[in-house]
Amino acid sequence: MTKNNYSDNLSFKLTMIFSLFSLFVSNNLNSEYFYFACYGLILTFGIIHGANDILLLLKGKEQTNKIIISSTFKYLLIVILISVLFFLFSEISLLFFILFSAYHFGEQQWTIFGSNKSKSISFFYFFYGLLIFSMLFIFNTSYVSDIVYEITKIYLEKNIYDVALIFSGLGTLVLLIVNFKILKKQLFHQLALLIVMLLVFFTYDLLPAFAIYFVFFHSIPSILEQSEYLFGKSPSKENFKKFLLKGALYWILAMVFLLTMYLVLKNNIDFSLAIFFSFLAAITFPHVLVIYKMKSDIHTK
Repeated sequence: MTKNNYSDNLSFKLTMIFSLFSLFVSNNLNSEYFYFACYGLILTFGIIHGANDILLLLKGKEQTNKIIISSTFKYLLIVILISVLFFLFSEISLLFFILFSAYHFGEQQWTIFGSNKSKSISFFYFFYGLLIFSMLFIFNTSYVSDIVYEITKIYLEKNIYDVALIFSGLGTLVLLIVNFKILKKQLFHQLALLIVMLLVFFTYDLLPAFAIYFVFFHSIPSILEQSEYLFGKSPSKENFKKFLLKGALYWILAMVFLLTMYLVLKNNIDFSLAIFFSFLAAITFPHVLVIYKMKSDIHTK
């Protein structure tokens, strides 16, 4: 699984090409259509990148139809439970969502080019993911504050975003120095990705900025990695198609779940970015744990 030739890494190429191409598309597409396209990206590739969590959990174990159905049912119950907790304890749930996602995004970003076995680097992953959030938020403070207020009734002042950026930036820098020997081979390519990421965050409003990052920087590289882990071959069109087909049922269930959330909550909360991110939070928690287990398995090989 270890990748040594970083320049030829498929995930790196796709992330750079798609992200830069999105800048061209946004300048030549009606803004309303572009927003619909961003929602579409999240609801397709963004959601389906977690569609095979059950297969990842059962990797190396018996996979009868009964076991798969039972595991899927339990997984969906967890998602529903998290959804309920999110709306009952929105402040704490939102905080944990950001913390879980920060580690998840940082880990995925820095294991694109290969795995490593260092346990101390986990803190670096967390702080880098927190830095990603902070950079995204600092360019969209009013949007973020409005969403947080709609979910929690707490309004965040701008200085909180400044503190978060400084805190995550310093933490990332210190831990980068501590783990320099492990990370130095990736620095050039990660710097290139960071520059494009900043360009995307600076150019777009919150939704398109998040969509481009979530799909092109995170979801598609994750799909390629998961398909290689599940099917035991290097990334290919065949594996990509197989991953999508096997995840189709989960994707349909996720869309039904989102529609149900809308029908249940439409009288209590506007169908805006707030309910959209609440939906993402509900399906993110179990996915983070599944990917953590997968990467732990990869790192021990």
